[in-house]
Formats: sequence, structure tokens, C-alpha cells
Amino acid sequence: MNIKNEIKIHNPCPENWEAMQDASEGKFCEKCSKCVVDFTDKTEGEIQDIFKTADEKEICGRISTRSLSMVAAGIILVTNLTFVQAQTKNNVGIATEQKAGSITKLSGKLIFKRTKTEIQNAEVFFICKSKYIKTTTDENGNFTLEIPNELIEKKNVLYFDFEKLNKEIYENPNRKVPNEINADIYENTTVIFTKKEEISNKEFQIDSEFLKMGAVVVTLERPPDYYYFNGKSISERKFEKLRKENPNYQFFFFKDKEAEIIAGKSYLNSLQLLYSN
Repeated sequence: MNIKNEIKIHNPCPENWEAMQDASEGKFCEKCSKCVVDFTDKTEGEIQDIFKTADEKEICGRISTRSLSMVAAGIILVTNLTFVQAQTKNNVGIATEQKAGSITKLSGKLIFKRTKTEIQNAEVFFICKSKYIKTTTDENGNFTLEIPNELIEKKNVLYFDFEKLNKEIYENPNRKVPNEINADIYENTTVIFTKKEEISNKEFQIDSEFLKMGAVVVTLERPPDYYYFNGKSISERKFEKLRKENPNYQFFFFKDKEAEIIAGKSYLNSLQLLYSN
């Protein structure tokens, strides 16, 4: 068989396989927010099974020269589809875009509750202990996130961050300081959703940020704080040192239910996350 006649590879992907984070089936591409299946050590039967379950949805895969013919056979026998993108590394590894079904798509719109206007350029995060996936809302307040299914837990956290937008509002020389009724600062918001819950074109009403008075809670023993860097637990001292030395690292602070869900622990005071990517 002449493999070149069976597989056509256009527009090679520039992403570096070794730079991607490890995932259950291979790697996870931050740029595309997709899993990349490692076909290099798969048998012909395993490759065929992957394409059988793909069901004509998007998939990315890395192929060695050895496995290229088996993948070609798998396409012919199972899906009769054609590869359209590839990534070559040292003339050995190839990452290929194809139709696969390993993601959950989240989509919605952010609306400022007070004015009923769309919020554009807001940062939207899907957050788990080992990584985060980020996007920004468009001019109509809409966002879409593609989350690898392997990162979806029974309960999950979606986080809307308005720090950059609020900073622009504060620094606006023409801003008139409003009262609570006419507040113009967005409140950072978290949304907890389950694995079975569908978030599709859902509208989220964002409150304005203002001073809140709450009850004082007294406990006999203070729960511990947890610190994670790129998904690994580290000491508070090391965490603060890393954060101070790397101001561009992504930082999150959570308490209560959101902290418990992300950390997977039921007894903690706070959760602080730091990511180098």
C-alpha cells in the first residue's frame, strides 16, 4: 500500500508534543484545549477501537512512522476518513487532527444584572486542581470552552474573573464614583455544575460588587490551608516564594464549597492555586 495515497497531511501543527501536559490517553494541548491521543504505542486493534468510538467527532493524535500504516488501515476499515492536520517532531512523531469525541463543550453569555448589558472581554475559567482552561467573552458577552472529558468530575467549578475589567473601570479618569444602586464594578463569580449538567448557551447574571456584611462563624479548630503548584501540593513557604518570584503565574484563591470541589477534600479552610502556564 502506498500510504501517501491514503493519508493527506496539510497545515502542520506547530505545537510541541513534549511541551504538552500529560493526559490519560496521551497529552493535552493548551492552545486548542484538546486531548492528543498517543498512537505511537497502540496496536492495530487499539487504533481501530479508537476510530470506532470516535463517531465522526474531532480527535487529535500523535503517530510514529511505525504506526502510520496501522492508522491508515484503521481509517480505511473503520471510518474511511482523511487526516487533515499534522505535527511532525524530529521526523518521528506526528500529531494529527481528526474527528473525535473526547470533549465537553460549555457555552454561555454574561449579562450585567444591574444594566442588563452584555459583558465583553471577561475572563472565563474552568478550574481543576491540575490545570485551568481559559477563554474570554466576545463583543456580545458570549463564551465557549472545550473541556477534555477526563477533567470533568462529579462536581466542577466555572469561574468568571473581572479583575482586568474592574481595573479599567477604576482607572478611567472620567468615572463617576457610584453608590450601591448604581454600582459599576463586576463581582467575581463562581458556578458549580455537575458532570451530568448541560451548560449550553446559558445566560449568567453577574451582580455588582459591593460591601457585604456576614455572620461571624466560630470553630474550635481551624481547618488547614492547601497550596498547589501545577496540581502538586507544596508548602505555604514555597508557594509564596514561587508567587513572589513569578508575578505572571496564574493565581486563584478559593474558600468553602468551591475549594472543596477543586481540591477533592472535605475539610479545609482555603485553597490557593498557582500555575506556570
